[in-house]
Amino acid sequence: MPQLILPIIPTGVTRISDMVCVHRGEKRWTYFMGLYPIYVHGAGDNRMFRIVTSLLVDSGACRHMDITKAFGVSKSNVNRALKKLRKGGVEAFFQRKPGGRKGTVLSPEVLLEAQELLDRGSTRHEVAMELEVRLDTFRKAINDGRLHESGVQEPPVEGTNKSSRNAVDASAANGLGTACTRVWDRIGAAVGKLGEAETRFERCLDVPNGGVLCALPALLENGLLEGAERMLGKINGYYCHVNLEMS
Repeated sequence: MPQLILPIIPTGVTRISDMVCVHRGEKRWTYFMGLYPIYVHGAGDNRMFRIVTSLLVDSGACRHMDITKAFGVSKSNVNRALKKLRKGGVEAFFQRKPGGRKGTVLSPEVLLEAQELLDRGSTRHEVAMELEVRLDTFRKAINDGRLHESGVQEPPVEGTNKSSRNAVDASAANGLGTACTRVWDRIGAAVGKLGEAETRFERCLDVPNGGVLCALPALLENGLLEGAERMLGKINGYYCHVNLEMS
């Protein structure tokens, strides 16, 4: 029988899959298989990021969804890089087609991918090369407001979006599981040292099924949970407040 490998990962890293994780430092990112480093690239090197994540998916070490959850990138972005790797190998990431694309290149899907790359710190030239878009066309999209360069024209963020929340959830590599933030509140509730966790609200730009969540206060006011405490007793701890935070 094949030997099972214990899912040992270093501390202070983001878990990508059961065996692969990444330490995202200020100057470089290091990928680990268990306790052994397997890839390293510069923190702002988007080309190497796409190469490494494509190799991880192509080798079976990770799934598409593992990459999207861990880094907050779109599925189409992962698929594009994987297709390039499988078609032309690593060398394909360093080749540029003469003249770039033809026709309507800045479709809504391409604009979304371009904005993701800009948000990750890539320059306009790097993004144009990555997506094989003419630099002049890309510059026009920035000038007319369809794209925003990070730290230049991006307005102040008014709330979190789904991608940023996915990245935060995936980075909670503390042994409790994905999205298990507020570690001390959870541990305190688990061992009976915390009566109730503090309710926290935050501004969100997009919440799945938000309309249903907005209806919950009215349903509660009309007696949705009437009698619950009489039958179950008062429920204290951490998890009883998760839905309150989401609402």
